[in-house]
Amino acid sequence: MNYSKRERILVTLLGISVLLVSVVLFLSFGNYSKKESEEQALLFLEEVEQEGMEERNAFEETQETQETQETQETQETQETLLVVDIKGAVKKPGVYYLSPGSRVFEAVEEAGGFLEEADELQINLASVLVDEMLIYVPKIGEEKTVISTIESKQETGDAKISLNKATQSELETLPGIGPSKAAAIISHRQEHGDFKGVEELLQVSGIGPKSFEQLKDKIKVN
Repeated sequence: MNYSKRERILVTLLGISVLLVSVVLFLSFGNYSKKESEEQALLFLEEVEQEGMEERNAFEETQETQETQETQETQETQETLLVVDIKGAVKKPGVYYLSPGSRVFEAVEEAGGFLEEADELQINLASVLVDEMLIYVPKIGEEKTVISTIESKQETGDAKISLNKATQSELETLPGIGPSKAAAIISHRQEHGDFKGVEELLQVSGIGPKSFEQLKDKIKVN
């Protein structure tokens, strides 16, 4: 088929136009795809970040729960243990936690054992420990005054503190009772006479219901 010069020019221009339109469409489609890809990538990153935050929060909550449980278990364990104070001629004097039913020799072992100058014959190693017990290991030639006090409590099976007979220092061994409250207890019994019952401790300044709950099983009046 023979085309005239005019027709050839028109065909050429039409071809160029089609090409330009195709290029424009391609470029437009490419820009759209690029924009769409960027948006999808941003959405993906946001989802990943959100999942990471959720996992981190879940991990932190689990850690906090475990720490709380461990703390509660430790507190419950300590509440069931006996607390004893061992002093004198032992290698590591101090306060120790031991299981109910433990004996004095076990407390001595916890404290690292006797020193060479300890007078072991003055200690009844078979004695059963009681809560808040003070164990004093004397040196050879030292008097046995503290040990006698401890053993007398064990023999009677009564480690309670008498509100009517206790000294200032003995009252201060009670939980929550410091020098000022101990002095207030002594002052109260001097002004009002002996306590008739442990409940009268609530009449002492500074002793409230919460304090009394901690003390009622550790005190007596006779």
